[in-house]
Amino acid sequence: MRFFALVLTGLLVVASPVAAQQIDVRSGEHADFSRLVFMFPPGTDWSTERVEGGYKLTAPPRTRFNLANVFRLIPKTRIQAISADIDARSVFIETTPDVHLEVFQLPIGAVVVDIADGAEPEPFEPGTPKPQITAPDHSYRPAPKLGYLDLYWSDKPTQMRPEAQPAPPSAPKPAPQPGEATENVAFPDGRISAAEIALIDELGRAASQGLITMQMPKHPVADPHQTDGHEAGGHDMPTTEPAHGTPTEGHDIEGHPGRDESHLALQAETVIDRDSSAHFAPGRLADSGHSCPRDADFDLQSWLTEEAPSVQIAHARRDLLAEFDKPRLRAVEHLAKVYIALGLGTEAKALFKSFGLEEEANPALTILADVVDGNTPDPYPAFKAFTACDSRVALWALVAQPEPPQRETVNFGAVLRAYSALPPPIRNLIGPKLSDRLIEVGAADVAQTVRSMLARAPAEHRSSLEYMDARIDLSEGRVEDATERLDKVAESHSEIAAEALILSVETKLSEGIAIPKNEVENASALAKQLGGSDMGDKLTRVEILGNASTAKFDPAFEALERWEEPLDETLRRDTQNDLLAMLAKLPDEQMFIETFFRFRPQWSPEELEPGVQIALSERLSKSGFDISSRAVLSPATRRSEPGRLAMARAALAGRDAAAAYSHLVGLQGEEAALLRGEALSLLGQHQNAEAAFAEAGATEARLEAAWRAGNWDQVTDGGSEAQRQFLELFSDTAPPAQDRDAAPLGPLAAAQKLIAQSEAERAAFEKLMQDMK
Repeated sequence: MRFFALVLTGLLVVASPVAAQQIDVRSGEHADFSRLVFMFPPGTDWSTERVEGGYKLTAPPRTRFNLANVFRLIPKTRIQAISADIDARSVFIETTPDVHLEVFQLPIGAVVVDIADGAEPEPFEPGTPKPQITAPDHSYRPAPKLGYLDLYWSDKPTQMRPEAQPAPPSAPKPAPQPGEATENVAFPDGRISAAEIALIDELGRAASQGLITMQMPKHPVADPHQTDGHEAGGHDMPTTEPAHGTPTEGHDIEGHPGRDESHLALQAETVIDRDSSAHFAPGRLADSGHSCPRDADFDLQSWLTEEAPSVQIAHARRDLLAEFDKPRLRAVEHLAKVYIALGLGTEAKALFKSFGLEEEANPALTILADVVDGNTPDPYPAFKAFTACDSRVALWALVAQPEPPQRETVNFGAVLRAYSALPPPIRNLIGPKLSDRLIEVGAADVAQTVRSMLARAPAEHRSSLEYMDARIDLSEGRVEDATERLDKVAESHSEIAAEALILSVETKLSEGIAIPKNEVENASALAKQLGGSDMGDKLTRVEILGNASTAKFDPAFEALERWEEPLDETLRRDTQNDLLAMLAKLPDEQMFIETFFRFRPQWSPEELEPGVQIALSERLSKSGFDISSRAVLSPATRRSEPGRLAMARAALAGRDAAAAYSHLVGLQGEEAALLRGEALSLLGQHQNAEAAFAEAGATEARLEAAWRAGNWDQVTDGGSEAQRQFLELFSDTAPPAQDRDAAPLGPLAAAQKLIAQSEAERAAFEKLMQDMK
């Protein structure tokens, strides 16, 4: 038995292969090229070659490539597919024919493959091998100064490594010749020079502040000339989160902290700079000069782990209270961050309120909580300047403002980068809001890019895509297509359905379209369900105006009366103004009068906009309610020029010509002249009324005043046919003398002439009376 066990163990040892090395492949998208980064360890041999349909990268045997997240951040435009070959050591990159390969290696060993626009300089024929690019002994690319995280989002490097010709694998290095000793003297490590410059700057700053402090590292600094494949300080420094949200050296594309392998383990900082670092990020300034907050305060992805949400919340709820049940601010903020990253903004705000930390907590967390819940944050003036920051805060500053900023003040590149780095559920939540805001600032092309990012998400986000497409249609004037998309989303059971319903109804109302009954009932039900929130208030407005669009003013005014405490009083006031403006346009006279006087006690003139006051006043004047027409105008509106005109109409409706004329004193324009002419006509000053009507360009009213004033010449030139015929028959001018040779009329002929003249005069008078009715 023992012999059998030994044999079996030997067989297992012989058959067990060497564990395959896993290489992560990361990606980034740029304007003119797509980037792949193969995270090889230092000293790895590799090569690339052009093959039919794309390119091939070959690594040492027993290499396993992790390709799971390649297309999470890039589209399938230049790079159409990427797959590992069956030989377990190479990767095939399928590309379009109009691109070419650019490749270089980083000092940390990672290989950067850029698939750039533009065809290969030489045509490729299948079967014709091209020179391969192999990994050199050292890299010609200078080491970055700020870490490798920016590599995946920056432009292409200005200094590219030249293609190295393959060297003979077994060629021995030539022995040094006499006299070459001085030529091979090693220059000081560049990191040492950088450390010296940093120390000099910091010591000078400390001296100017009156303080000099220095904290040396806990572990000894490694020899910078070590040749074991690791940089100095690569394993001596503890792994910590970067101080100001700035990625440290060794961070991967996801922003997870790694080890700093490109600088010495040495840091200098003054006490004043250290104490003020919580409020300002050194070197992170917007174009306007405002200091930008650190990225760590807006990195939602880093606030989550791979554990289940319930487990993450349970862990974050530990140690919330200190001695004497005093809440720990940092622990409470950590739990709030977990809530926000999971899309639970209301729970995050309630957390601060329950512990009484509303004033002490970071205001950015409250803003983020409102945004992920779809609510409008409280105004925070300092946040407006952050749209120009080249960091994650630009996204939140853009969507959190109550009014859209100027296009020139928005860093759209930072906004898109921050949006792409969000967790997928949060990206889906704020995508429509971001699209709306981009369209409002006149960046519909950027909104289309956001839509494309969301399109690569799972299928359950299709409602958000339809909503964003509808917003783009509206921005381009395709109203009918937009309303069709919005109605489809509103009928779905997605989280964006309520917003789609609101936008659909508002769009139809602006086009003068009556709102269907089912949409009004849907809005009413959702308003009750979401009561007490911004979305619920907007749905209540939709319900009210939707009923009014079909002349159902009784339920509209009743819903307005029940709407007592909205979160935004401005929304209720605007809804009331819009409702009364729709009432003023109601064509049914009897319904207008009954509805107006039934619900008149619900509001005062001061609550209405001047335009709505004047519209109601004019409608009441036409209906003959001159007292109510004046009462609906506030004192401030009465003193304005449109208000004085409305007061004049109300006075004319009450046949008070003198009051109407007094309201018009000093007013110019055709409308004022027309009303002045009407007032003068009522006063019997027809000659002056004729002049006023002429100033107003009212031809018919002018001729009527000329008729009343006895200006027969004016009537003869431009009067009606009945007026001219009447003047011809009843004119005071003497009849023409009879011809001398004409025989005098006999009694019978004279009588017949008189009868004919009388009939003509009677007909002319009857026609004139008929025209004057």
